[in-house]
Amino acid sequence: MRAGKIAGVEIIVNNWFLGLIAVFAVAGLADKALLIVSAVLLHELAHMLMAGGLGYKVKQVELLPFGATARVERLTDAGAVSEIMIAAAGPLASLGLAALCYVAAGGAGSWQEEIYFYGETHLMLAGFNLLPALPLDGGRILRAVLTRRRDYRAATAIVVTMSHIISCLLIVLAGLIFLLDYTVNLTMLVAAGFLLLTARTENTLAGFRTMRILARKKAELIACGIMPTRHLTAIEDAAISEVIALFGPEQYYIVHIVDQNFKLCGALTETEVWEGLLKKGIRARIKEFL
Repeated sequence: MRAGKIAGVEIIVNNWFLGLIAVFAVAGLADKALLIVSAVLLHELAHMLMAGGLGYKVKQVELLPFGATARVERLTDAGAVSEIMIAAAGPLASLGLAALCYVAAGGAGSWQEEIYFYGETHLMLAGFNLLPALPLDGGRILRAVLTRRRDYRAATAIVVTMSHIISCLLIVLAGLIFLLDYTVNLTMLVAAGFLLLTARTENTLAGFRTMRILARKKAELIACGIMPTRHLTAIEDAAISEVIALFGPEQYYIVHIVDQNFKLCGALTETEVWEGLLKKGIRARIKEFL
């Protein structure tokens, strides 16, 4: 559901988020529901400020049950360091706000209970978002770290698998709580369902990222006539999978191929590598592309 715009950023309220707020309202905790909403907005504001500081434009923010997701222009094309900085900004802000609440609660008088609750909300928001599951911040950080060693799609698949495992563990934990004291933990069940459904979407989108990045690079090169380039050198028998694993989103790549005596055999542009990959396959050797 669209809730309007703030400073040109469209605000979307996810149905799962509405359901969680409705549960709090039915339980007579509408005031606490408002505190949760403000905590989520502050968490997301930290992401937006970091993204803006790194030169990315925030187009849309979607409020989710346990955080929010910012639709940042070209964020999927960002390098690992940028993605880690943007993803980490939210949990760090929530942890900082939680600390401030606990410090302030001591002299809050009659507001002490509310401030403690607000601090706990920030703490839980940070803790949940640091779980290594997509689309949470922890999952994005882990994926960015993994892309230093593997391609984006493989890194996404690993984190999606972890997301499914965490979802199952949350369901099992909710079941144990029910068996021990006959209490249904709706929050935990909503979290499990949310992660199961949204992780699949991340896996699907990952498959389109490589071609989108290449198209952007080609468009920038045509428009500007020049762009930052990185050169790689590969032995002619190197697997093409090992070569493309080194391709990053922020530079255009030229691959120099040498033989066993380190004599230059030829060179390939990043575009030639990707186009050749469609014909030769992921198991091919780089010399087959010449």
